[in-house]
Amino acid sequence: MMAWFSSLFSPFIAPWAFALLALGPVIVLFYLLKLKRRPVKVPSTLLWRRSVQDLVANAPFQKLRNNILLWLQLLILLLLVIALTRPIFKLSGLKGETVILLLDQSASMQAKDQNGVTRFEKAKKLALEAVDGMSAGSMMGALGRRDEMMVIGFSNNTVPLQPMTSDKALLRAAIQGAEPTDTETDMSDAGYILQERTMRRVENGLQPDPDARVILISDGGLGPTVSSLADILNLDYSVVGDSSDNVGITGIDVRESFGGDFEYQLFTTLYNASDEAKTLMVELDVEGEVLDLKSVQVPARGAQPVIFTIGESVTGLATVKLNDNVDSFALDDLARANISPPTELKTILVTRGNSFLQGVLSTDPRVNLSMVRPGSFTPTGDADITIFDNNTTTGELPPGNFLFINALPPEDIGFRSEGERVQRPEIIDWNRVHPITRYANFQRVLIQDAMKLESPKGSVALIEAAETDLVSLYEQETRRVLVIGFDVKASYWPVDVSFPIFFSNLIDYWSRTGRGMSKAAYATGESVPIVPPREAKSAVVTTPAGTKINYNLEGQSTIYLTDTAKAGVYTVAFDKGLQRQIPVNVLSALESDIKPVNELSFGGRKISGSKDSVKTRQEVWPWLVLAALLVLMVEWMVYCRRTFM
Repeated sequence: MMAWFSSLFSPFIAPWAFALLALGPVIVLFYLLKLKRRPVKVPSTLLWRRSVQDLVANAPFQKLRNNILLWLQLLILLLLVIALTRPIFKLSGLKGETVILLLDQSASMQAKDQNGVTRFEKAKKLALEAVDGMSAGSMMGALGRRDEMMVIGFSNNTVPLQPMTSDKALLRAAIQGAEPTDTETDMSDAGYILQERTMRRVENGLQPDPDARVILISDGGLGPTVSSLADILNLDYSVVGDSSDNVGITGIDVRESFGGDFEYQLFTTLYNASDEAKTLMVELDVEGEVLDLKSVQVPARGAQPVIFTIGESVTGLATVKLNDNVDSFALDDLARANISPPTELKTILVTRGNSFLQGVLSTDPRVNLSMVRPGSFTPTGDADITIFDNNTTTGELPPGNFLFINALPPEDIGFRSEGERVQRPEIIDWNRVHPITRYANFQRVLIQDAMKLESPKGSVALIEAAETDLVSLYEQETRRVLVIGFDVKASYWPVDVSFPIFFSNLIDYWSRTGRGMSKAAYATGESVPIVPPREAKSAVVTTPAGTKINYNLEGQSTIYLTDTAKAGVYTVAFDKGLQRQIPVNVLSALESDIKPVNELSFGGRKISGSKDSVKTRQEVWPWLVLAALLVLMVEWMVYCRRTFM
């Protein structure tokens, strides 16, 4: 009942004004009251018939005669009351508004629907319609206020395309010049702009501004970031897109195989956004040579992993393609990854004896292992990896990769141990996406005790217990330090399958870092760290679009490529002639799921989308006031005509 009552008055900003309709009976009462006249004797009443009629009509509780003045006055009251309620209606165009237009530029907006037009082209058309519907203003005050609009594009970043203006030419130019990106949707930054533009300060903080309007043009694939729209009072949503038929590659990675001789395994993940299972061919080629072709069935609205095995001698840029001719979204049908030859890593194990560590390291063909007793070790900086098992070192660590097991690095690194050791810590979580811990399950690992580890700011917890971080990684420009806060020999970890996976991932991660990259492939929008050769002084990065980005390497051990909005191969050329290829792919289940969202739900609200044109809620009270004034003029003319004629 309350919901029905609320929906009844939802088109009115101030429904309390309906209480003023109680003035209607007061107006009627005035027409029922008997006029008080002074008695005067006259010789005849022939000329006073109208006065006699007034005496009868104004007799209390008598039947009212049909009086046009009464109806006009009641109409004036009704118009004024409705105007005070500030009614709003869904109308095309914008009349006297300050509007923020949000234009979705994420990857899924490049999907083509049945008419062959991309969603972004349709979104730009709707945005231009909104600009065309803006009022140019007039000399009539509130009835002719000039419309103002601000255009904001959003994908993984939020970019103001045009500041607030009433100039239609500027708005059209900003919309026509907008281009889609290949990145995932993230409206987090847009929330700050919207809060500033759609909220107003009051004594107790902020509250929604009823005069602010927001138009969202999107296919609705906003993910969890849609919560940034929760506080907007007046939001209108125009949805674009009508197809959900798509299978895309949402994950790709290369790692060492655990079977027999050294070989690679290329992992891919396919996602089917349609409501029917799909069977398609998946092709793998390396440097243009087709190596494998698989038939894969992907369940409806589900994911399917695919694994390719590649020999040790194969190196170069690997490309995975989907042979799907009816796909609505071609951007995620291809993904690339680097396959690099294994680099021999000089590894020093400083230990009094640990057969588990010695076994897992000596069987890896990438590791050139040397064993050193703690009292005989001197850090020289020529090792790629140095592992301290139940011992540590003093002094400053040289550049390189360091692993401390059940021990703390030198104090300048920033690791601390507080209080007594934690007895039988239970693993509650681990980082499932980090290259060192992915593909491993640590749930069954039992540990006797562990240090109560305090990690430096900027470190990454890889494995966590309730009381402490069990494994923590801290990376600086020239040093990478990993701390395992317990003795692996006093745990069940060495007999668990996660043990060799963890150390294989670790060797692979540090091997790639030594070659100047930490992963085989990257996602669009991701920041790519590049470690240049020591002798390099400059670098030029060429994007897939052909744009060149120059870097000065003087005094820098790592540079970061942040402009990765387009999928493709980014080429890094150093001044010493060395080149590297960095593959960047969409790799987003959110963007591959191209099914339009016709209704947004957030903050307990539901906003239905419109597909026809841009709609906005417009207040029509100024027109009601104008109508009331016109009726008042008519009423005055009728009164004067009846009184003086």
